Amino acid sequence: MLLSRINALNSFMDKEIVQVILEKEPSVKDPILIEGFPGIGLVGNIASQYIVNELKMEYLGAMSSKFFPPLAVLLGGVVNMPVRIYEEASKGILILTADVPVHPLASYDIGREIVSWAESIHVKEMVCLAGITVMSEEHRVFGAVSKKELLDRIKEAVEVFELGTITGITGSIMNECRIRNLPAICLLGETASAEPDPRAAIAAVETLNKIYGLGVSTDKLAEQAQQIEVQMAQLAQQMKAASPEEQQQQMPKEFPMYG
Repeated sequence: MLLSRINALNSFMDKEIVQVILEKEPSVKDPILIEGFPGIGLVGNIASQYIVNELKMEYLGAMSSKFFPPLAVLLGGVVNMPVRIYEEASKGILILTADVPVHPLASYDIGREIVSWAESIHVKEMVCLAGITVMSEEHRVFGAVSKKELLDRIKEAVEVFELGTITGITGSIMNECRIRNLPAICLLGETASAEPDPRAAIAAVETLNKIYGLGVSTDKLAEQAQQIEVQMAQLAQQMKAASPEEQQQQMPKEFPMYG
């Protein structure tokens, strides 16, 4: 009896961390789930949202959490949740794209719940898009995997990230996939600073094309790179303004809101 009460309490607490609000259930069986949260260079955010737009992906729903900053995102004048879920059935993919960062102190819990949801819809593989700061202008893409056997899948398309760390929500998701034996690939777009870098996002999208055959043209993203850099920089400033002052004070310097 005590054990059942503890399990019930844990279940309730998990629901308090992340709520998945779907308007429509995914139609793809065993999909690939691509995740793009803001991070270094906003690589994951820019790349994931660009793919959604280019493929005209279907909106399925959103994720909500008390750990997300309090804001609504306007898309074409319509209010949207800041963490959204889309589907492209013909390519067998789902995309989880976000316009808000996750505080480092909440990354473990949020990452765990994202992977739990992925398992519940029978995701066969996860792809995490993020950035990595390297003092170079090459815009290479580094890759890491949750299982050694996946290296053969990516080694021709990326530079294997041999030694280092993956921080924030992306690192938490990759760790959780490793624990649960869920195949996962992390693609890290190289950028020279923490500023928004659409060109690093272009490299990430092109790498996804090589690995998964998505066929997403990056021509529009290249044309709009300068404009996107300005818009994303403004969004980052708005995000900082939306966060409580005490949260800002707790934020370590090595974990800026968009870095």
